[in-house]
Amino acid sequence: MRIGLYNRHLATLGGGERHSLAVASVLAEHYDVQVVSHSADSWSTAAQRLRLNLDRVTLRVVPPQFAAELAPLTAEYDCFINASNLDFIPPRAPYNIMLVYFPLAPTTGLTAPARRQVATTLRRWLQVTPETPEGAPAGTQRLYRWLAARLPEWDARLRNPQPAAIRAVADQYQLLCAISRFTQRWIDRYWQLPSAVVYPPVAVEEFAPGGKETHILSVGRFFTGQHNKRHLVMVEAFRALVDGGLTGWELHLAGGLTPGAAHAAYLEQVRVAAAGYPIVIHTDLSFEALRHLYARSAIYWHAAGYGYDEEEEPIRFEHFGITTVEAMAAGCVPVVYAAGGQRELVADGVTGYGWRTLAELRERTQLLIADSALRARLAEVAVLASRRFDWAHFRQRLAETLAAADSPVRI
Repeated sequence: MRIGLYNRHLATLGGGERHSLAVASVLAEHYDVQVVSHSADSWSTAAQRLRLNLDRVTLRVVPPQFAAELAPLTAEYDCFINASNLDFIPPRAPYNIMLVYFPLAPTTGLTAPARRQVATTLRRWLQVTPETPEGAPAGTQRLYRWLAARLPEWDARLRNPQPAAIRAVADQYQLLCAISRFTQRWIDRYWQLPSAVVYPPVAVEEFAPGGKETHILSVGRFFTGQHNKRHLVMVEAFRALVDGGLTGWELHLAGGLTPGAAHAAYLEQVRVAAAGYPIVIHTDLSFEALRHLYARSAIYWHAAGYGYDEEEEPIRFEHFGITTVEAMAAGCVPVVYAAGGQRELVADGVTGYGWRTLAELRERTQLLIADSALRARLAEVAVLASRRFDWAHFRQRLAETLAAADSPVRI
């Protein structure tokens, strides 16, 4: 059997890419698996950076295309796996699987057709391609980049046009795999389609507690937009703790830099807000440096989704939470915003704490700071709980899901 797994964003080597390549790695033990993307950038370092065995997986590079234009490619495989976030490719393989990080809401309302028409007109006028408008006249390129820097969400919409009937495309896949029960709930709400939960594997065996220091840590990319990690909220909370008398503790914010003027401006906002306080910002750390930072940190913070209504804008919340699991594996006690996928990871009062207000974040953090025995007890249980997401559990969940779906792909 020949399997093709598509991911447009492969070169970023983020959490979604690790999840998709983990699927490819497992399936390649039994089948001929090709990963399809538009660039070979980072492929040579993917296995090392993502801690995966990709020896049996091959890379196929195809010219950049919009999602709808990739439909003929899917017919070349016995099984096609769409592992690319928000790419709705009409599949033509005998069997098709979609990995769903979070479902896109159907475009409804009286203005939806008009919005799509505006996007289509702009796309043609600015000569937008899925990558860059390099073939456009110089003036058009400058205008496009000016717009993209100020409206990053519109930039994404122009580069990745969505079908008018999202559910109809999703329904063509025989198996939808959600990365969490949170994502599964919204697949059901938005698309009214069945799905199975296959949690991403986390390299928990790579992390271990070290000599703990008085550090609070948060890990997440620095970017503005829908899924922002709310660094400014955490800076505000930590400043309030310090202003209230906390001494001897530091807040460490670690994350990758996201290209683009809007994202650079956001990082500068964080730096300005942190100035004058014991707050350390780490950008683009190596895996070893990040692992060491986890090992030394005593408490882990996560704030994605704070300030938003989960029922109105669920996409702004953490859909799973790989960094939270990594922190737990390293013996950091998690204190996380109790919404989205985080609720599936942290048992309140058992493996850490959830919070809903900044007052609760500060209170539960102060409780841990004041009681080292409590920190040690919760950290020990958190380490054990993190193992639910190790490689062995991932393989088992994937095998059970494929079997339950009566898929021709078995492991």
